[in-house]
Amino acid sequence: MKKSLVIAGLAAAVMMSTSMSYAQTVATPTEKAPAKAEKQLPEKGDFKKHKEGKMKPQRPNLDERLKLTEEQKQKAHEIRMDGHKKMKPVFEKMKAKKAEIKEVKNSNMSEEKKAKKIASLKKDLKKLKQEARKIQMENTKQFEAILTPEQKAEFEKIKQEGRERAKMRHMQKHARPLPQNDAVKK
Repeated sequence: MKKSLVIAGLAAAVMMSTSMSYAQTVATPTEKAPAKAEKQLPEKGDFKKHKEGKMKPQRPNLDERLKLTEEQKQKAHEIRMDGHKKMKPVFEKMKAKKAEIKEVKNSNMSEEKKAKKIASLKKDLKKLKQEARKIQMENTKQFEAILTPEQKAEFEKIKQEGRERAKMRHMQKHARPLPQNDAVKK
């Protein structure tokens, strides 16, 4: 009997200490999360950095592959910066529309109202995507304008390689495994 009381007492002490240490690590509702730093546009040469400072998988550098001169590199950087400035508000609007869609999905509206509202928001989102694509195409045209004919030919190869990679990713993403039954196995 004494042993079971001692064991129960020890178990209670362990439980209380773990719950107290957990309570210390969990933020209380009155504590505010640190404000996120305002995102800045990347500096020259920082375009390869990924989130949390990690590098993206290594691909040939566009500047190196096209053998851009220093003057071309400077102009290309200016074009990219201008593109980022134009794209930022479009991306912010897209993010807001996606948040609105999520909010509508989680709302207590009737399914019919939800469907209409979501369809309207998706239509707006599609227009924003088209606007982003238009800005992207304008930037590409501006970039191509600073290239020599040889560099343009190489740039076309690079774009085609990118299309092929995108196609492969799309195929992998949407690939479905074959059915596994005894008739298929040899």
